[in-house]
Amino acid sequence: MTIPRAALVATALLARAAAAQPVTAPPPLATKQDDGQLARSLAVIVQDPAIPVTDPKLRELAKALMLEGLRQLDAEVYDQALANFLEAYATFPSPKILLNIASTLRDMGRLADAANTYQRYLLDPATGPERVAEVKEILLKLDEQLTILTIRVAPPGTELSIDAGPFIAVGTSMQTRVRPGLHLLRARNGEQTTEVTVNGFEGELKEVAAVVAPPPPVAVTPVGPPDVVTAPPPTAAAPEHVDAWLTTGTQYGSDGTGNKRRVRSGYAGPEVSAIVPTFETRDGGDLVAFVPKREYIHSGVLGVLRVDGKLRGAAGGVGIAIARDRIEADIMYLRSDVNGAYIGLRYRLLTGFFRPYIAGGVPAFVYQDSMEATKIAAGLRGAGGLELYLNGHLSVQADIGFEYFFGVDEALYETSILVPTVGVIGRL
Repeated sequence: MTIPRAALVATALLARAAAAQPVTAPPPLATKQDDGQLARSLAVIVQDPAIPVTDPKLRELAKALMLEGLRQLDAEVYDQALANFLEAYATFPSPKILLNIASTLRDMGRLADAANTYQRYLLDPATGPERVAEVKEILLKLDEQLTILTIRVAPPGTELSIDAGPFIAVGTSMQTRVRPGLHLLRARNGEQTTEVTVNGFEGELKEVAAVVAPPPPVAVTPVGPPDVVTAPPPTAAAPEHVDAWLTTGTQYGSDGTGNKRRVRSGYAGPEVSAIVPTFETRDGGDLVAFVPKREYIHSGVLGVLRVDGKLRGAAGGVGIAIARDRIEADIMYLRSDVNGAYIGLRYRLLTGFFRPYIAGGVPAFVYQDSMEATKIAAGLRGAGGLELYLNGHLSVQADIGFEYFFGVDEALYETSILVPTVGVIGRL
């Protein structure tokens, strides 16, 4: 699945489902916006007075983390995008950010995690009524493909772990959505443990009991006067009911409580750290989050078709494009009726969907002169053109260039020629 270049608004990423998923989303909520509109939309989210923060600067940090997450989502780097969205939510726990998290999880094929995230959105007291109906509809359709698991524990305060996830203290019950199939529940209370295997089916509501046997009584023979025993400090009571969120399996790092979650690469790989935007000092020394611009271009492979300006022939070219921000170096092999090469640079004036550029370089061809001697014709090229960004891995381009060659046999070749080109760039 490809992500459009225009970033999706944080409050409206619900409608984007992975192409392989059979879930049908409600009417589209997403709208395409430019960078300025997107920044204003995110500013509205992080300025929500219903979400308290200990430091006002955290609001700007959350916005910058979100923008970077959308940048990574645009490039289809899903683990990194998810890491940034989760970090933004931990920094500023707005339920609207949960919509980005849920949509990204759906794109990654993690339907159970996406459904639990939508459920968390619905349960959040700060959630407004605007998106509730759409989220409920999506959740109902996701639930048709999942198992809703309710685990009742005994004694109260028993800790539960699902598929080697973190242990979470539960007062009476825990509910979570899991993929259909086999799952292993582990329960512990003190030193006593038990395990339960669960087999769930699509659309099933399944209840399971996790009962940990009490420890056997230990006979104590009193000797002498009893010692004075200091009672341990009381521990916080476990929540009566827990709605588990991103705690199943080893794909996330957390203690299963609060808003903090960390993404792991694959199922049990290293954690993917959020890309934290840099900070700069403004206005009397206050630290303000610096919002990164989406001005990155990846390197890749390049294929072009060079056309004689007088339509007398054409040459094909293949090579590599080495990008560093807006500047790119192109190295190509050229082939027509003779062999050639091209080395050049281009500079992009813009980095959005439309990427106008100026370019210059050195084309060279190996040819036979009238005396059958092998010669090299080298020249200079200047060009202006336009690249169209299609997605994170593909773009097309076209330009018009003027080339002047040195030391050619003018009886065989022109020294000055107009050469339009069209090409495709596949990026990493």
